Amino acid sequence: MSDSESDNEQKYTLEDLEGSDAEMLSADEDGPIDILTRQKVTINNEAALKQLTEKIALPTNIPWSETQSITSTQSISLVDPDDDLKRELAFYNQALEAAVLGRDRIKKEGGVFQRPDDYFAEMVKSDDHMAKIRQKLLDENASIQATETAKAQRELKKFGKKVQTEKRLEREKAKADALDRITTLKKKRQGDSLAGGDDDFGVGLESDDESPRAGGKGQKRPSSSSVDSRNKRHKKDQKFGFGGKKRNQKSNTADSSADMTGFNTKNNRSSQFKRGHKAAKPGGSKQRPGKSRRQNGAGRK
Repeated sequence: MSDSESDNEQKYTLEDLEGSDAEMLSADEDGPIDILTRQKVTINNEAALKQLTEKIALPTNIPWSETQSITSTQSISLVDPDDDLKRELAFYNQALEAAVLGRDRIKKEGGVFQRPDDYFAEMVKSDDHMAKIRQKLLDENASIQATETAKAQRELKKFGKKVQTEKRLEREKAKADALDRITTLKKKRQGDSLAGGDDDFGVGLESDDESPRAGGKGQKRPSSSSVDSRNKRHKKDQKFGFGGKKRNQKSNTADSSADMTGFNTKNNRSSQFKRGHKAAKPGGSKQRPGKSRRQNGAGRK
């Protein structure tokens, strides 16, 4: 047994063992304690590792382009390893230096460093896969646009409702103002009538408003339609009268009650108030005979 093998041997007592191992070794309680010898296998076998390394090592005479291994000329030393920016910058500078050295070595060997202009590399992903990705991106973009359009429509709808409400309130306010103005003008007209005015129709309501006179600055001349309406009003006033008392105009008077010109003493009624019969015209055609007279006349024939 060599010295290395003797060093790898360890001695164990019965107290170091547990369970069934201790029971097997202590068959006799009064007997002496047995000593076991155990050999430890060495993990770091340098000789075997060197042998395997030489076996798989590449020959030294192969060109550098086959390995493309480069060792950095400067070691990386960081004061604070947790500083991500400085650490990544050091890695970037190291990779850039390796790329420059590698290009020089390839050119020195006579190799081609850049691809030709007509070179088309095979894509890592297939065209079908890229088409699916493109369609997915288009769908996402369409979804975003649809969402934005719906949002804009909702905003326009809210704005439209707001404008509609404002218009409705404006119309209600204008209506209330017009009613107040009419009430004020009516009260003013009633006061004028009590003072002796004869305007019973209320034609001049609009003229009583506190508006500038017609023909003043900033006012338009009256149109032909307004002139025609005034002429029409004037003709009706001439025909039917204007002003004066209008109440009980159709009531009977003493003269109308004593007028008996249209009364028929024979029928005890006025000819113009006969129901279902028109007034007989003088010199008109004969009336049709009754049914019995017509039947008797037919029997005689």
